[in-house]
Amino acid sequence: MSADTSNITRASELTAASLRSVAKTISAQQLSRLTLPEIEAVVQMVSKIMPAGNVPGMILSGLARLPGRRIPVQKLQQDVTALFSGVEQILDQAVYGAFFAGPAAVLWGYQNLLRLAGKDPESAFPEGMWQFYVDYALREDTARHANETHGFDTLLQQHHIHLNKTDRLTAWFMSAVTCLHQYPSLLENEWRERVSIALLERTFLEAGLETQRAKRILREWETKRPYRREADGAQYDYPAYRRKKFEEFMRGKLQTLPEALKARWDNSFRSAMGQGLHAYQHQMSIVAYLEPGPYGEIRVPFNLSDAKIGIIHNDSYYLLPVCDEAGNPLDVLTARAQIAALLASPFATPSQISSLARIKRSAMAGLRSKLNPVLVNDLDNLKFAPILISVDPHARMLPLSELRQTERGVGSHALTIFDTGESFVFDQSHIFFDGAWGTALSEVMTNEALSWGRYLSMLPAAVPTDMRIYTSLTLQLSPADLDLVQQAPHVAPEAGAETDIIDLKACLSLRKDFKQRNDRIELTVNDLLVLYRAIHAATYTPSRKVTDEIQRLSATKPEVAAALRQLVEEGSRTNPAILIPMDASLKTPRDRVYPMNVEVPLADLNLLAMHAQTLNMLDAFESAQKGDRTVIFASFNRMQRNYLSTLAGFGAYLARAKEMAAQGDSPAAGAIKLMAHLPLPIQRLLDKIPERFEVLNNLIKGREVISNVGAVVPSSTLTRFMTAKDDNNQKQLAWSIITDANSVLHIHLRDFRPHVQTLLNIGRRDLANLITQDYLASYAEGFNRFIRDLSRITTASRETMTKPQTKGKTRS
Repeated sequence: MSADTSNITRASELTAASLRSVAKTISAQQLSRLTLPEIEAVVQMVSKIMPAGNVPGMILSGLARLPGRRIPVQKLQQDVTALFSGVEQILDQAVYGAFFAGPAAVLWGYQNLLRLAGKDPESAFPEGMWQFYVDYALREDTARHANETHGFDTLLQQHHIHLNKTDRLTAWFMSAVTCLHQYPSLLENEWRERVSIALLERTFLEAGLETQRAKRILREWETKRPYRREADGAQYDYPAYRRKKFEEFMRGKLQTLPEALKARWDNSFRSAMGQGLHAYQHQMSIVAYLEPGPYGEIRVPFNLSDAKIGIIHNDSYYLLPVCDEAGNPLDVLTARAQIAALLASPFATPSQISSLARIKRSAMAGLRSKLNPVLVNDLDNLKFAPILISVDPHARMLPLSELRQTERGVGSHALTIFDTGESFVFDQSHIFFDGAWGTALSEVMTNEALSWGRYLSMLPAAVPTDMRIYTSLTLQLSPADLDLVQQAPHVAPEAGAETDIIDLKACLSLRKDFKQRNDRIELTVNDLLVLYRAIHAATYTPSRKVTDEIQRLSATKPEVAAALRQLVEEGSRTNPAILIPMDASLKTPRDRVYPMNVEVPLADLNLLAMHAQTLNMLDAFESAQKGDRTVIFASFNRMQRNYLSTLAGFGAYLARAKEMAAQGDSPAAGAIKLMAHLPLPIQRLLDKIPERFEVLNNLIKGREVISNVGAVVPSSTLTRFMTAKDDNNQKQLAWSIITDANSVLHIHLRDFRPHVQTLLNIGRRDLANLITQDYLASYAEGFNRFIRDLSRITTASRETMTKPQTKGKTRS
């Protein structure tokens, strides 16, 4: 027996003895809801899967002493230091706990400790599972997501309106002011719409009546939902106008209900509102700043009267109040005069805090006390700006991940808006925004700014004021500060790439072909994108341009070149475990998102070989002479049926997985739920384990992210989207997808693979970007070929191919 095995065995035995002793006491006191045999079974399982010495027993004992079934967070945090050091020591000694059991098993073990103690797991989530998760694991600069709208400039140009720099900034400043003042009403609309529709479905079903699924009703509303006031909304503000339109929509849905059922629905809605609306508004408010701790973020709300809008001009920061002295929104003429003065003020020394944004948030708390007091004071003032607007030049041609790499605060605020001169980019903290809500708010703010822009265009030129109410922040780092920043741990660097060459029309045509051939094939466009991602990972071949650049690099950096060659030729062959965020807000708005983890079973389904063999047989049939065609077609027909049936089965699997994820039942969701009960240091410890052992990270949170916000409505001007990456280093690729109003599908790829850091260290960002762009381009081009081939296979029949082909089909 090896030393490691012996240590594991001793740790397991100690765990079992400790747990058994505590569990007997709990059972004797009738605290547990399990029978004695069930308790013993749990003890045995936990001791084998989580051999952590007496630590589980200590935790169980602490849980048992807590009154009631709910777990007060404060009590758990009292033992943070002891639990962290104890578990860390045990897991380091028993390597088994890291590479075999890992976080999934440890969290599973903790769930069983809760069962033993008779506690309620849901009590750890007063704001829902996802809110806990983002506070814990989506706090870094890389965990912000972004989107872009072009409506402001496009519509102004269509109306032949030109705004000078003062009025352009004033329009967006007033949009931000309006947003903050209306934010509770905007959130109420979001909550009201989802809960009303979910309760409508439930009311119909409880009455035994047929109805549309809530998801379809919501989608129907989304196609009608206004993002601005139309001609009939002059007497309303935007939230009131949207609520009016929603009530009209719901009246149409409720009109077929008997009065008794209408009353039941109304009572259910009022009850839900009393229980959930205010808490949701508090949870999602952006009138707050983030206070970094060693393991998570604390959201600190403040009064709207204290809020500012931050303006970044020539890399310097200025703060302008959101409210006047009476607490009302700052008047547009006052704001215009202040902004005219600000833009005309003498050039200030540029700030230097973009470097702070790249520091890991866990290090910020300790670093802050070492920075010079003047800088800290300015950073404290900046906290009260939930929205920053940067008017400095930003090149629209850049990928969103690169465009945002400029002055953007330090990561404690909700939103930064960048002006590209042709569009506006919204950089959003995932703690405050999910993809769907972030894109919706961007559209609302764009339309609000457009409304202000039209108004401002009719006014005489602005006159700078002498009575300044804005403040300027120095935000300068001393040499000592710069040294501290350089020594602090930083987030992983990234390369970014974008493409819009996906043939969406061919995808939609293929889906129709599926239905005609086999109505059980339920693959969506996103399902096809996910499926091909696994195929691409298994088949990617670098372009000649990439291999030539690596060859040239080998002359000066042979070791780096060898590592890159292995990456592009072999290192991407692993079948990726993919995390797909699913909208959970329809079921319960506070839950926001449920994570779904998908690993396409390419090998189990034999999809690669099946696709190639079916396609080869189709080619053979099309080129065969008359005498051979009957036998060949019979073979093709059999392969075609098997292949399409396999795709139907894969589609059914994804549909079921999405349904489970929407209910919060996916394995990843379960793992995150359990993390909420762990003391924060242990949560962070467990999050680090899969950084060393890839398989466990795949099980819990996936190795890649694919986030698709879907097709926007025809009136939308959203054009690009970039998803967030969580704080785990094993998340190496993040794929973002949006389909604009012109039916163009845009993909953004964020690449965090280790070679990016290596190439940046030797000054070769260009090569890092080239590798990422090549990887994305090969995915998009390969996907289009795959769809064309699949369409040929799906539509082929004896009737469609009555004549032999003189030339084989090409697969270009």
